[in-house]
Amino acid sequence: MTDDVPAPDDPAAMARASADVGLLDVAEADADRVELDGDEEDTSPYAAGTFAKVGSGMAVLVALVAAPYAAPDLDAKLARSVGVCSEPEPGVAADDCSFARAWLPGEPVPFWNVIGRELMGEGAVEEEAAAQVEETQELAAALLDRDDTDVPLPDKVIVTPPTDGTTDAPPPYTPHEDDGLEVPRALELPSGDALDPFFAALARSDIGYEGAITRVSQWGDSVMSADNVTSALRTSMQRRFGDAGHGFHLLAPPNNSYRHRGIRFKTSEWQHCYIINKCKPDAHFGFGGTTVWSGGGAQSVYRTVQDAAFGRSWSRAELWYAEQPAGGKIRLDLDGGEPTFVQTRGEALTDRWFTLAMEDGPHRLKVKAAGEGRVRMHGIVFERDVPGVVWDGMEQLGAFTSRMMYFDEAHLRAQVEHRDPDLLVFMFGGNDLTLSARNVARYEDIWKDALERFRGPADGVDGVPARPCLLIAPVDHGKRKGQQIISDPAVAEIVSRQRRAALAAGCAFFDTPAAMGGEGAAGRWRKADKPLMAGDLAHLTHAGQKVIGHYVYLALMAEYVAYRARSPGASPSP
Repeated sequence: MTDDVPAPDDPAAMARASADVGLLDVAEADADRVELDGDEEDTSPYAAGTFAKVGSGMAVLVALVAAPYAAPDLDAKLARSVGVCSEPEPGVAADDCSFARAWLPGEPVPFWNVIGRELMGEGAVEEEAAAQVEETQELAAALLDRDDTDVPLPDKVIVTPPTDGTTDAPPPYTPHEDDGLEVPRALELPSGDALDPFFAALARSDIGYEGAITRVSQWGDSVMSADNVTSALRTSMQRRFGDAGHGFHLLAPPNNSYRHRGIRFKTSEWQHCYIINKCKPDAHFGFGGTTVWSGGGAQSVYRTVQDAAFGRSWSRAELWYAEQPAGGKIRLDLDGGEPTFVQTRGEALTDRWFTLAMEDGPHRLKVKAAGEGRVRMHGIVFERDVPGVVWDGMEQLGAFTSRMMYFDEAHLRAQVEHRDPDLLVFMFGGNDLTLSARNVARYEDIWKDALERFRGPADGVDGVPARPCLLIAPVDHGKRKGQQIISDPAVAEIVSRQRRAALAAGCAFFDTPAAMGGEGAAGRWRKADKPLMAGDLAHLTHAGQKVIGHYVYLALMAEYVAYRARSPGASPSP
């Protein structure tokens, strides 16, 4: 006994002491005594039995927290017992008492982020994912800042190709500053040399051979809207290999999202047919999927830009049009000079092209339907006579992959053959997530047919190999589940089938959701401080599109460097 504790035989003193006892203030006389061997004195600042009561209190708290999970209907039953909501009666719908439930199955578990993830070892995974999103935001800001410049990109020094036929044996590769950047996701290739023809063209542009233009043509759904992914690829490639021009552009926008970067464009009065509407019985939709026509008066005006690093000059404009019975005239006005007229009348519907040459520099071009019949056009291409890259962007907003089968096969093949791209790129799949189970089951066949329509059989024709191609998977899509944003389960299925279709056709494949961070990426990109995913959880923001374009660029360049390493004259320059 201590001097402060009343003796057990003094009831009045004991009563006074007990009146002051709280949850953590336990009278020693009420506690079980524990005898310690030896002469050691108990010096603990807590009275004996303190932690037993704390433990029992915590157990009650844990039981109360766990109850809604063990018995999800418990809170609703309690609410009915006190009359907050009614009991179910025969023939009468019961009140929805879910508002009274602390937790519903499928909702995030409270306290899980604080305790559960750490106990299950998930905390480190979450921290790593958060760090990746932070790095991605920093990358997006850097890309936007880099591309927001009006300092013109210097042209490559033109090199005269050797006359002994050794242009396919390039000089030693000079490393580029981007070679040291981390590649978030590598390309998947059906074979090590699947893209070698494309890389050979790039090498010639890289060296600066006269006339060495590498052309890439890309089609895709709304993830390419506003030219963001394609402009990111275009500017990255042109910054490294040279600006050889903007590439393909339509005569009239098929929708409000058709806006290209690096060119100024206005249009009026054209009638048009967009491929997804299947509105032309002849199925001649042109290279870009939209054909236009006018009996006179419709016009489109194009200008180079002077407030950006790219798109500041043209050397030629190539008009893509249809010759047809009762065809009219097209008028071309370049920089206010004498007009040029193109006659489109012919015996049958036939694809035609007309090239207007000009001195390399800034220009303004007006294309007008001049009457004397109906004119029909598919687009226009702007290029320069300098070594470099051209990256065409043909966005097909709202298109399923199967809509590419609406093209007349001979017409599309003629369009592709004339453009003669060194690489075909496809980025569909967002709309395909809504396909029926029947169409998902035949999804690989849909891709096989679509790829053949653009490039012929996978094994080539008459000994001529099919064009190199790249399939870029759709971005991760999110679905809201209570307070959570999870990845749409359909994404994994579509990506898996796209991968198999691409590799079977001899095409390269880029796994976009994996590059974004895998499962749950859409939610993390949406919840970023500066969102990279739009609120519909299906489309990227401008910054997010820039990032994906950059990721694809890095993956391509990793394979290009590997190609140069195994090519003749592969020893790098100092």
